[in-house]
Amino acid sequence: MQNKIKSTTIASNCTNGKFGYNITYSKTKVTAKEVNGIPHFYINIKTIGNLDGTDCIQNFKDPYAFEGLEKSINKKMEKEIKEFVQKTKEEFNADVFGLGEFLREQDYKHFKKYKDTWDDGYAKAKIHINFNAEIKRTGLRKDRYIIK
Repeated sequence: MQNKIKSTTIASNCTNGKFGYNITYSKTKVTAKEVNGIPHFYINIKTIGNLDGTDCIQNFKDPYAFEGLEKSINKKMEKEIKEFVQKTKEEFNADVFGLGEFLREQDYKHFKKYKDTWDDGYAKAKIHINFNAEIKRTGLRKDRYIIK
């Protein structure tokens, strides 16, 4: 969420196995505004990467072969990020991501009331996550070796 991903691999599931997604590029955009007295943060994370090992049975030469895998990654990452954000709110009551800075920069008029009590503002904030993974290539030299 802080736009600091350089490279990492995410493991996810397909309908008949597992696969790895190696992120080679990522860009995060955060939009902050207060709506009806509640801070809202819209976090868009776009990643580009390669398929990094798989036991999924699919024809990767098909141009639409990656759509299901990308949806799986998006769903998994949105869920994991939301759970982690919730944990920081409930257990730590701390804005470890620096979202208050985005609200201060983008909606200072409403941020002023949280100036000294941002932890309370963060506790009631709504976080909206949109993860968009794009698989560019398989990272495989030939078709899969495992045949099921």
